[in-house]
Amino acid sequence: LSDAMYYTKFDLRSGYFQVPLCKEDRPKTAFSTRDNHYQFTVLPQEITNGSATFQRLINHILGPTRWKFALAYIDDIIIYSKTFEEHLLHPNEICQVLKDTRFRLNPDKCEIARTQTDYLGHHIRNGDICSSPNNINGLLKTRLPQTPDEACKFVKAAEYYREFIPNFSQIAEPLRKFVPTTRTQQRKGQKTIITLTNDEIKAFEQLKNFLTTDSVLRISNNRFPFKVQTDAS
Repeated sequence: LSDAMYYTKFDLRSGYFQVPLCKEDRPKTAFSTRDNHYQFTVLPQEITNGSATFQRLINHILGPTRWKFALAYIDDIIIYSKTFEEHLLHPNEICQVLKDTRFRLNPDKCEIARTQTDYLGHHIRNGDICSSPNNINGLLKTRLPQTPDEACKFVKAAEYYREFIPNFSQIAEPLRKFVPTTRTQQRKGQKTIITLTNDEIKAFEQLKNFLTTDSVLRISNNRFPFKVQTDAS
C-alpha cells in the first residue's frame, strides 16, 4: 500500500451468507420458535468464531495475491497498484478468483480505479493515511457523556484512531474507569446518570481536539529501515 497510486474496493454481497455450512454442523446453529424448528444452512452472522472463520476463508481465497496487491478485512477487499497499467490487471485477477469460488459482489458498494479511497474508517491516498472525515465528524458531534455507557463508547471510538493521537493512553486515562473489563461490569450501571469531573472533561475535550488536527501518517514501507520508539507506561 505504501507505493500504491490506484485503489479498487470490492464489497461481498451478504458475505457470510455465501459460505455454506457442512450438514453435520448445521444443528449447532439451530433455534426454535413457537411455529417451527430452524437451522442455518449458511454461515450466520454474529455466531462465535464466525468472523475468524470467514477471515481465514477469504485469506485462503486471495492466496498469493494477498499482501502483493490485495488485502481483505472480512468481506471488504481492497486492491492496490503502483501504476494504472497494473491496475487494469489486478482487479480482473481478483474477480476471476471470486468467480471461481462463487462469491458475488455488491456493485453499489464497490469502487473502481480510484486515486484515493476510504477503507475501514481511514482515508488512503498516495501512501498517506489519515482518519476518515466522515467518522471524525461523528465523533466531534458527540456531546459530553451523561452515562458510563456514553463515556465508554466515546473512548472506544477515539481509541480506534489512537495512532494519530500522541500519548493517547495518558490523555484518556481519566475516562478509562468507564470502560468495563468484564461482562458483569458491562451489564451493571451503564445507564446511570453521571457528572464528569474536571479532569474527565479535560480528557474528553483533549481527545476531540486531537481528532480535529488532520494528522497524516505515512504507510510503512519495508524497503526502508525502521526506527522503533516505545512507551511502556
